[in-house]
Amino acid sequence: MDDEILLKGLKAHEIDDYSLIMSKYNKLLWVIIGGILNEVGTPQDIEECICDVYIKLWERPKSFNPKKGTLKTFLATIARNKALDKYRQLTKMKTVELNDTNHVSNDDLLDYVLNKETSEQLYIAIKSFDEPDKEIMIRRYFLAEKPTAIAKKISINVKEVENRLYRGKLKLKRMLAEQGGTF
Repeated sequence: MDDEILLKGLKAHEIDDYSLIMSKYNKLLWVIIGGILNEVGTPQDIEECICDVYIKLWERPKSFNPKKGTLKTFLATIARNKALDKYRQLTKMKTVELNDTNHVSNDDLLDYVLNKETSEQLYIAIKSFDEPDKEIMIRRYFLAEKPTAIAKKISINVKEVENRLYRGKLKLKRMLAEQGGTF
């Protein structure tokens, strides 16, 4: 069915035209929204976004202009925007503020390194870091050098070494979590 004919039905709130649109574009919307919400959302979140797309079309059918593009493109754009909004909402709820109690202590990390299996995993992960982060992490956690000694050896200030160690621990934690390890 032509988009212009559908537009007339949309403006008149013809249920049959909406049913036709839903059956024609539901899979497309599921793929678009599901691709964005796959890691953070549930199937119910995806269905909710799909419903939001159809509700927007029902409430404002005049916002669709066939001269600017096809109905498929119009719905895909709405779907992407709704999914991104939902993604932001879901990830905002899961965000944890970093403070002194949330990061790993040096003792915990050193205990973790002592375990041979995890030590190998950590070493491989650290080898993927860029310089000077790689050198700092190896010197601190494999050679047990203090941040002050590391700072002198690579000619940067101690605070920079501590910051890079902190960011490196967070990066390692993410990398190991993605690989199924625990930290």
